[in-house]
Amino acid sequence: MTALTVVLGTQAPGLARPPAPPAVPAQPPISPGLGQVAGKKEARPGPLPTRSGTVKVAESKQSARSGGVGTQALNDKVALRALIVATNTADFGVATLTTTLNRVGAAYDIVYTATESVTPSTLVRPDGVGKYNAILLTNSMQLYESGGNYLSGLTSTEWNTLWAYERNFQVRQAALYTSYGTWPEDYCLTSNGESAVGDTPLPVSLTTNGAAVFDYLSSSAQIPVTQSYVYRTSIRSGCSADALMTNGSDVLAVRSTSPDGRERIALTFTSNQYLLHSDLLVYGLFRWTTKGLHFGEQKHHLNVDIDDWFNTSDHYHDDGTVEYSPGFQVSGHDTVNLDAQQTALRTAHPQAAGFTFNIAYNGADIDPFAGDTCSPNGDATTLTATTKCLKNNFRWTNHTFNHPELNMTDYNTTYSEIDTNRTAGAAIGLNAPTTVLKTPEYSGLGVYNDDPENDTGPPTDHGLAASNPALLEAAGDLGINAMIGNMSFPSHVPANFNGATAHPLDQSIAVVPCWPTNIAYHTTTPAEETVFYNSFYGPNGLFPYWPTDRTFAQVLDYESGVALQHVASGSIYAHTFHIANVRDYGAGKSLLTDWVKGVLTKYDSFYAVPLLNSAWTDIAAYTKATTAHFAARNAGAEAIYDRTTGDITVSSPAAGTLRLGGVTTATAGATTYGSDVTVPVTLVANTAVTFDAAPRL
Repeated sequence: MTALTVVLGTQAPGLARPPAPPAVPAQPPISPGLGQVAGKKEARPGPLPTRSGTVKVAESKQSARSGGVGTQALNDKVALRALIVATNTADFGVATLTTTLNRVGAAYDIVYTATESVTPSTLVRPDGVGKYNAILLTNSMQLYESGGNYLSGLTSTEWNTLWAYERNFQVRQAALYTSYGTWPEDYCLTSNGESAVGDTPLPVSLTTNGAAVFDYLSSSAQIPVTQSYVYRTSIRSGCSADALMTNGSDVLAVRSTSPDGRERIALTFTSNQYLLHSDLLVYGLFRWTTKGLHFGEQKHHLNVDIDDWFNTSDHYHDDGTVEYSPGFQVSGHDTVNLDAQQTALRTAHPQAAGFTFNIAYNGADIDPFAGDTCSPNGDATTLTATTKCLKNNFRWTNHTFNHPELNMTDYNTTYSEIDTNRTAGAAIGLNAPTTVLKTPEYSGLGVYNDDPENDTGPPTDHGLAASNPALLEAAGDLGINAMIGNMSFPSHVPANFNGATAHPLDQSIAVVPCWPTNIAYHTTTPAEETVFYNSFYGPNGLFPYWPTDRTFAQVLDYESGVALQHVASGSIYAHTFHIANVRDYGAGKSLLTDWVKGVLTKYDSFYAVPLLNSAWTDIAAYTKATTAHFAARNAGAEAIYDRTTGDITVSSPAAGTLRLGGVTTATAGATTYGSDVTVPVTLVANTAVTFDAAPRL
């Protein structure tokens, strides 16, 4: 296509173009036995160039039947697929949008307007079916820099082709970033100023209309916009528009109707895929644009594992020394306190009313002769009896009998470790699933130190193909179909978000990762955790990151914020803790429950939908279903919405299963989450299945 050179206007009076943002330091690394910190931040995009004028809306003269996008569509059918309209591969909005769409499992295409033309055939199939039910602009102007000039990715003809498609097929448009002004079209915005925002959040509120669009968020949420360039605007009187988000009297998101009847939403600040405000808002933009009709779903989960129950832990002291023997053991008192704290968390945070800890146990230290009486003041000798007393209040996972590393164990040893632990747990009533195994330190799954005598150095990820074959054989013979991995290890990270990885040496076993945390496995008090954390991430630590040593409050705030972004993304993977973190360090508090409380408090401040919590069998099943969903999506499954009949028809060239959003609540098998309704779809090759649609207003 031929690019148009854009003549730049001026910035708002007295406002200089902001300097390039400083380089963002690397995040703290993932350390041996520790967790994963927040994802990296990208340099924020700068302001949009200014341009006056408006692209004239042309009257369409061709019909869809003759190859044009005419005044009337050939039919009222559109595919449930989004079109991302971007300038080029460097466009910040591409990764921002695709990250969310890939999390959801949605179908989408990308058109790069700097090098690709937008024609009627881009948008409409030969049979007259619209290819897309959502148009997502990375920025409303489609301008990009080239050789010191700003060029327009779309010609006036192409803009009109796109607008005619939206108008004729009643498809909504959302712009991830826009400014005031009228080019290429008028969003009814006038300028109240503009500025860059750094790490200090700009609090953005939802209006009543905004709360209706983003109804999964709390209506009182303060969206923390960071690392952004912000246009502060007002809505021009007499325009068909309403504010969705504001900061004080300034409008930062607008919903408007064009003179030719097209529905649009635009944000006036930048985003990228690593920022919390993107996690909070981009799904809502996508859902509004699709009217809720799309492949996939977004839900929010918080699952927490406690490893090594009944075992003994190393104990890190606040003078920096480590006690290996006798170390730390959970007591009857700690167990009673954990149960009480779990109940208190549910009560204080009703959106997490079903929250339950998943506990991975090692049965070698179970007392087979213990009673079943709770000991609120008991020591470690009362752990078994108190566990039996409270066993139904938690969920249990097989973690092997003696907690050996399984990288080089033989078949008989490995089989015995798994099976004996089942027997020991069952003997005291622990109802652990037989299909799930969490190996000690994720061993046996291809990640190990090449020096077998080195127990403290960082391991090397050799890949799942380097797993211990004896472990896989024993696991398979014992009916295990899910093994728990670690998101810190690249080979354990699935190809698709919330998916599982079929083990390359045994496809019947899925590797399902969990999130590590930076609450160190051997710390029991705030003082211990703070000293250890600073020894790693403080200015004099092994991996210097922070400019000053952190306080415990700062550590907790940051680490719970990392977890919140996992939750906000929709991740179902569990977060891993250890028995030392369960210790009641005073007033019924523990490092574990401090962290959970921090995450739940943050979640409550943003969300209005339940926070889901699952057993490991359900986590494994969900991730396998997600893997199947992506396989079906990538194999060519499609869904067509017929506005005339109100039906969604799903078909695929291959058999499979996937999730479909936007059906009626009466649909068999449908589940409701907030106001979203999703149904699992079983596909027979080349056989259509039809559902009643319930498009969002």
